[in-house]
Amino acid sequence: MRFSADDAGRRDRDEQVTALALRLIGKELDKFCLDYRWMCEAFNDEELFFRRTGSYRLKTFAEANAQIYSNQSYMSRYVNGILMSQILWANHAAALDLFRTRYLPSLPERFDHLEVGPGHGLFLVFATTQTRCGTVTAWDVSPTSIAATAMALEKLDTRGRVDLVHQDILNPSSQLREFDSAIISEVLEHLERPDVALRTLYSSLRPGGSIFINVPINSPAPDHIFLWTGPDEVIDLINSTGFSVRETHLLPMTGYKLEKALKWRLSISCVILAERR
Repeated sequence: MRFSADDAGRRDRDEQVTALALRLIGKELDKFCLDYRWMCEAFNDEELFFRRTGSYRLKTFAEANAQIYSNQSYMSRYVNGILMSQILWANHAAALDLFRTRYLPSLPERFDHLEVGPGHGLFLVFATTQTRCGTVTAWDVSPTSIAATAMALEKLDTRGRVDLVHQDILNPSSQLREFDSAIISEVLEHLERPDVALRTLYSSLRPGGSIFINVPINSPAPDHIFLWTGPDEVIDLINSTGFSVRETHLLPMTGYKLEKALKWRLSISCVILAERR
C-alpha cells in the first residue's frame, strides 16, 4: 500500500533514500526493525489516548524532557524507529520528496541554508548535494542530538559541509538576515511556543528568503505537545508570524485519502513552502 501509487521517478528517489538509510543502519537492520515495531506500538498507545480525550498526553516540554528526552535508551530506539518511518510512512516519505523536488530547485544560486532539528541528517544531505548550495548550518538545542547528527553525517560523507551549532530556537543569539533558506520539519509540535520559533526563523532569513515547514496535525506521539486540529490553524500561525505562504501540501498517513483523514482527524503532515515578505 505504501508504494503502490509511486511512479517510476518516485520509486527511484525512494531507492536513493533507502540506500542512505541503510548506510546509517549498517549491520543493525534487525535491531532497527525491532525498534521500529516498538515505536509503532508506542504511537498506538498515544493514538488511543488521543481518541479518548481529544488531546495529546503531554502538554509541556518539561514533561517531554523528563519522560522521553532524558531517557537515553528510549531515545535511541525512538530515533531508530523514526529513521525507518522516513521510508515506510507515506507522509514522511512524501515530505522529504517535496523538499527534494519542489523546494530545493526553487532556491537561488549560492544559497545559505539553515535546518532546525536536523535529526537523522537526510534533509541535510540533499541540501548539501545541491550544486547551487553555498553554506549549510544546522541548529539543535541538545548537544546529544548534535553529536548524533554529526555521527550520521560522517556515515553519509557530508560532515565537512555542515556547520552544527548548539542553538535554542526559542532563545537564540543574534542571527539576523543570515540565510536565504530554512527548514523546520517535525519540530514545531515539540514546542510550547511554535510562534516564537517561527519568528526567530523569520528574523534569520534575508528579505525574500524561503522556508520549508513540515507540521503534523492530529498526530499523537510520545513527545508531541502542541496540537493543531486542522490545516487552517497551521496556515494562520505561519501567516501571523510574517511569512507569506506560497504552497500548501497536505499529506495523509499511509492508507488514507485526504478527505477521510480530515473527516476522522487522522494524522496529516502539512508541508508549507513560504517566504519572508
